Amino acid sequence: MKESLKKILLGKFLINEGSIKNWSYIFFLFTICLIMIYSSHSVDSKIIKIGDLKNEISVLQSRFINKRKEVMKLKMESNVSLVMIDRSITSSSTPPKKIIID
Repeated sequence: MKESLKKILLGKFLINEGSIKNWSYIFFLFTICLIMIYSSHSVDSKIIKIGDLKNEISVLQSRFINKRKEVMKLKMESNVSLVMIDRSITSSSTPPKKIIID
């Protein structure tokens, strides 16, 4: 066991006969490590993008709510009547007539 550990630490397993099998295993492990690093970076960037999009959604929702409040205020009858008075338009004193066609 001591000899095999010594061979591993000195790297003799990479230069002995039959080392092609060892090199292919090392290459396989290296490829797996690269794939794992790439996937973790990809996940991190997606998480950051999701956080940014959530912040943007909350900003857009608050803008929408503010604009909806403004529209509701503008649609109120009291505000409409004030705008009409400013334009010197008054409401009619006579009610509208109904036209019936036979």
